[in-house]
Amino acid sequence: MIPGDVLPHLVDVEHPGSTTDRYGNTVADWSASTRAEVAAWMQQNTGAENTDQRDAQIGEWLMLCNPFDTAGQPLTVHGGDRVHWQGLHFEVIGPPGPASSPVELHHYEIRLKSVEG
Repeated sequence: MIPGDVLPHLVDVEHPGSTTDRYGNTVADWSASTRAEVAAWMQQNTGAENTDQRDAQIGEWLMLCNPFDTAGQPLTVHGGDRVHWQGLHFEVIGPPGPASSPVELHHYEIRLKSVEG
């Protein structure tokens, strides 16, 4: 586990619940989501604007985080989950990248995307 001084931010990782739609498919249910707080490093990698018929701000970020939440439970993160930090809202892009030490899972490297507007 990475020490807290290297991961100075507390972020919420949100997982959707699930429900069945009218066609019998299992779909995400954000009204039944759960959250886990985790220590993380947040770093913006790129920023862009989309001004083609809208005024959107787009950011791609990297989140490095412990493999355990602040309650000591193993952290589970999937593509499409949401991350909340300091009033910003992100979507997890693809699966998280596990980084291991020689003996155990050390941390996750997770790509995030934010779109506003």
